[in-house]
Amino acid sequence: MLQSFMLILTKSLLLRKIISMNVQKALLQSDVQFETDKTPLIVADYGSQAVVSFVLQQELHAEFSLVAKEDSKDLRKDGAQEIIKRITKLVNDSLTSDGSYNVTLSTEDVLKAIDSSISEGGCQGRYWVLDPIDGTKGNLVS
Repeated sequence: MLQSFMLILTKSLLLRKIISMNVQKALLQSDVQFETDKTPLIVADYGSQAVVSFVLQQELHAEFSLVAKEDSKDLRKDGAQEIIKRITKLVNDSLTSDGSYNVTLSTEDVLKAIDSSISEGGCQGRYWVLDPIDGTKGNLVS
């Protein structure tokens, strides 16, 4: 069972890495938002969370519970259409990059994947914790 979890984790992290590398190559000013504490938040943060969430849902089914930082609230606001379009493209490009998933997620699918990561964890059952240490500030400086 542990070996199975390690394979799933490895797959989701590799796909997450693809998103980060693609964003770093072509970071646009429109890809950057700022959280209430002025911390930069880029499409890679949202996209990484969506990819990890999607992979865990596909591979673990009922065992899936993920604690992560982001939600789609800001992405659902007026004026966020361009950034969510970019996130959706990054997610789809990542998912199909190695042939593991032959799927095209809609914008709503991506937003749902982001929001499905809002578990509170707790002392019952098994859950995953995603800490998106992806070098956001480093990507902005590059």
